[in-house]
Amino acid sequence: MVKYYKPLILPNREERIMKMHIYTILLLFVTSVNMDLLTHSHSAVLDAQGKYKISWTHKDGIITFLLQVETLGYVGFGFSPNGAMASSDIVIGGVYRGKSYFQDYFTDSKRVLHRDTQQNYKLKYAIENGTHTTLKFSRALQTCDLYDKNITESTIRIIWAYHDDDIEGTGPTYHGSNRGQKSLRLLNPEKNVMSVEAQSFNFTHQNVPIPYKDTTYWCQMFKMPVLDKKHHIIKVEPLIQKGHESLVHHILLYECERDANDSVLEYGHECYHPNMPDVFLTCETVLYAWAIGGEGFTYPPNVGLSIGMPEDPTYVLMEIHYDNPSQQEGFFDNSGLKLYYTPHTRKYDAGVLEAGIWVSLYHMVPPGMPAFSSEGHCTVECLEEALNYEKPDGIHVFAVLLHAHQAGHVLRARHFRKGVEQKLLAYDNEFDFNFQEFQYLDEERTILPGDNIITECQYNTKSRSTMTWGGLSARDEMCLSYLMYYPKINLARCESIPEIKEQLQFIGVKEIYRPVTSWPLIIKSPKRYNNLTFTEAMNIFQWSRKKGNAFNERVRKMPINVRCSKHESGEWSIHGMLISPPEGKSYTLEENECVSPLPSLSSCSTTTVRNLVIAACTLIHKML
Repeated sequence: MVKYYKPLILPNREERIMKMHIYTILLLFVTSVNMDLLTHSHSAVLDAQGKYKISWTHKDGIITFLLQVETLGYVGFGFSPNGAMASSDIVIGGVYRGKSYFQDYFTDSKRVLHRDTQQNYKLKYAIENGTHTTLKFSRALQTCDLYDKNITESTIRIIWAYHDDDIEGTGPTYHGSNRGQKSLRLLNPEKNVMSVEAQSFNFTHQNVPIPYKDTTYWCQMFKMPVLDKKHHIIKVEPLIQKGHESLVHHILLYECERDANDSVLEYGHECYHPNMPDVFLTCETVLYAWAIGGEGFTYPPNVGLSIGMPEDPTYVLMEIHYDNPSQQEGFFDNSGLKLYYTPHTRKYDAGVLEAGIWVSLYHMVPPGMPAFSSEGHCTVECLEEALNYEKPDGIHVFAVLLHAHQAGHVLRARHFRKGVEQKLLAYDNEFDFNFQEFQYLDEERTILPGDNIITECQYNTKSRSTMTWGGLSARDEMCLSYLMYYPKINLARCESIPEIKEQLQFIGVKEIYRPVTSWPLIIKSPKRYNNLTFTEAMNIFQWSRKKGNAFNERVRKMPINVRCSKHESGEWSIHGMLISPPEGKSYTLEENECVSPLPSLSSCSTTTVRNLVIAACTLIHKML
């Protein structure tokens, strides 16, 4: 039998050399892109499947993005005022037949896509590798373009999309379900850096049954590790049970009094409940706060949370707020916190100061208001007493968590020194209820005796027909700022609440029943409010936008009740006193001046990568 073999056809020498050039260039490109990733200080995954990754860095008013998306079609990326497509700032790019394309767009209020006449986004390179499209581009933080979104320290709502096909002559094909949105802080995100020698321990709930109601606070006590010397906690991260990301709204870790014992570790209980164990009431000082959307917190290299010393907390209480507005059944939760600690202690012990509005029904926001501002005062009197006693040279704030609920819109932590307003401690002009995390301050801020802090929250209640009250539910409101600082002092809370009598006078209340024996308190006169609680009276009042604005002006000038508490339930002498709020003008955030157009590509690494891409694309195109 004769066997026939298909002749082996070897590529000619020119083709072999060309392919070798292509493989070499692509290898160099992949290496260069990987090196390029190291120059980007921050990164995030935007989708649940891990197909859309971004890295970014900013310097001298310029922000640079690197997108890596699992598609060989077009990639869309942009900034939205509310997470939706309308009125957004967008770029679309990709690689088609070896050539890159990239355009700056915007959408109008009807979600129609328009090409921006000012092309302020500058493409540095675009490449495909067989599975992914990679885009690198830059823009100024502020471009002076009406259709570009200014990038500030506030929350940024990023929108993203991609498609399997590239853009045709008529424009991009609809992306379908390959889209989404994610809130981030681009200028001061979580610093995910930690010493390699750190150990860790977890505080987690064990199969906590979530009641069939919209709001549940669940508390359980835990014991800190028993250590033979001082250690520092240097990082805390959330452990949210998979699938419960929208259910777990916030986690607070409180320091408890020392006279507890291990018997309290055997059970958890619903917080703020009449049958809650009395020992839970001794846990008032916040050690750490996490809220929905946050990634965790890494302490600066000179600061840590002290554990292991006799004066450090032995027992802590973990409070988790479960937000279940649809009142779904059958949830059992195992969420909590992971804490990393080290025997290599830092120079300073960290503290947390809770400032803002004392959580109470006395905090009221009328319905139908597009912008209603509430103020919580950490007063001169409270800070002066606490600081002069322990640290007359002040404390240093290095991070701030601003906290409100669903009506929250704009949040600010304002800093005054001898009546003169300083640069804002922290702000968020586009607060997102579903994304709350600590903001690292670019520069530490010193708080001195004679200073005061105002936590200001602007609410939008246009869609509400009844009063919004201060309270625990996500439909209630809070206005708090958690200040992380060093060195730690004996001051846990520095808050205020407007005096109730003058608030009721605004709606015509003349007299309440005394002594006060019920909560909410009962109104005696005038007749139209007789025997109503003050919450009922506030709700039957005929609110209008004009009346709401007048009430807002009145509330901000009313006397305030001061909360000035120490650790372990102690109180400074100013606690509980009624004082007048300090005088202060409204703060207007200074916008940075418009910057000049982006400079031309100049860095060696960027130029090298770009040249490699051009060379690779040219050779590949010749091979097609």
